[in-house]
Amino acid sequence: MNTVRFLQMYPQLTNIVPEPEQAAKNVPTWYKEQPAIAGSDIPDRGVMRLTVKKCQAFFDAMAMGYMLKVPCDIYIDTTDGNVNIQLPAAMNKYFSLLISEHSQEQVSHLPIDKDIYCNKILRIHPTWMVKTPPGYSTLFMQPMHQPPSPLQAVEAIIDTDEFFSDGHLSFFVKKNFKGVIKQGTPLAQVFPFKREDWSMELDKEWDPEKTNLQRRVVRSMFQNGYRLKHWHRKVFK
Repeated sequence: MNTVRFLQMYPQLTNIVPEPEQAAKNVPTWYKEQPAIAGSDIPDRGVMRLTVKKCQAFFDAMAMGYMLKVPCDIYIDTTDGNVNIQLPAAMNKYFSLLISEHSQEQVSHLPIDKDIYCNKILRIHPTWMVKTPPGYSTLFMQPMHQPPSPLQAVEAIIDTDEFFSDGHLSFFVKKNFKGVIKQGTPLAQVFPFKREDWSMELDKEWDPEKTNLQRRVVRSMFQNGYRLKHWHRKVFK
């Protein structure tokens, strides 16, 4: 089994900041409370009305990889158009370690809605760095299917076998937000993957009956057809 290593950049914060966790341990409350079946569990004319709770593909996206957390409570106020930040008093001496910013000019051509997001990019250091085995890179991305957040991650890939992630992560911040992002809130979803060469192929002679057969196999069961007949477990320990 491959091992991804999380390295603490600031040992003095080891017992203060949250540790990274498997993304599967951060399933949000809304998902846990989502009913699996819409309405009655009695099929209507042979069709059971399943919800997103029964979509294995949806869950896999939410549970893949690992989660970096917000290192401490962060108060954000963007109501004046700027990104104003405050940390708890005991964390102020670490402010420059945890918080920095980029100007909007550094991503001046990135197609982002400037009516929604502030000009400056907030940078937050989770204090944990990522290192992977030879041949593996890491995707850093917005946590999938988590509750709405004023932060929008600037997704990126780092070849963390050669260069472990030693810096702040970048986020766009929504305008007209005032509030506290709590310590331990999912900050970035981390997915290590093997670098491989791929080529693209277009198959314009695909037999539609193969697709129809696949659908019949899955839909021969009221629920869990894909999970029981096609799905493979993804393991992140």
